[in-house]
Amino acid sequence: MKRIIITVILLLTAISIYAQDTGQWGAAYLKVRLSDKLGYYGEHHLRYTDKGSGYELHKSYNRMGLNYFVNDNFDIVVGPAIIGKFNQPIGDGEQDLYDQTTLMEYRIWHQYLYHHYWGRVKFYHQVRIEHRWEEKEEYTKYSNRYRYKLYAYIPINNDHIEPGTFYLVPSVELFMHDNHEESLEDFRVYNALGYKYDDDISFTAGHMWTYNHTATSNVFRFTVYIDLDMRD
Repeated sequence: MKRIIITVILLLTAISIYAQDTGQWGAAYLKVRLSDKLGYYGEHHLRYTDKGSGYELHKSYNRMGLNYFVNDNFDIVVGPAIIGKFNQPIGDGEQDLYDQTTLMEYRIWHQYLYHHYWGRVKFYHQVRIEHRWEEKEEYTKYSNRYRYKLYAYIPINNDHIEPGTFYLVPSVELFMHDNHEESLEDFRVYNALGYKYDDDISFTAGHMWTYNHTATSNVFRFTVYIDLDMRD
């Protein structure tokens, strides 16, 4: 089993190095179960982009929501999101002559998450709908975005994910929007190695490849998950 874990770690490291990452994302996900039916959900990201001379803060991303648990396999989240976009180019001329500014984006979002087991593997089907107000240099742009994400949790050294378990998290996500000539906004493939530290805290790290109609990129991601149950 140790050989499997070491092999997976080396494979993820090799992929990240070979891909020559153009971005680095750090994130904290917080879930607080308040009752049998209600909870709090939060996502907080710092996203950095390689500008050639080093990584610069590109976005701060804060998503909050009220979580409603329909049953043991299906839940809904509704709430706001606030995104800060830093070092954004404005004006005319060559790229290195642009002024830099900070622009904000505000969203109302709702999420529908269904999960189920197939053997010891847990599959998740996540649908997100986002209503976005994006600040531009001289106006605010409204758009809607539709996302579908399929991902799985695959335990490595235990039959189920419990404290002390290493696990794999493969995922694929499709982004579509409604007010552009290109309806495809983004396509992401993310593969991560996770570790459940205790009942409340888990970690994942891995490589994400993204594609849209203008570019592709490679991103290294590290995430901390905090899952609290106030019913205890």
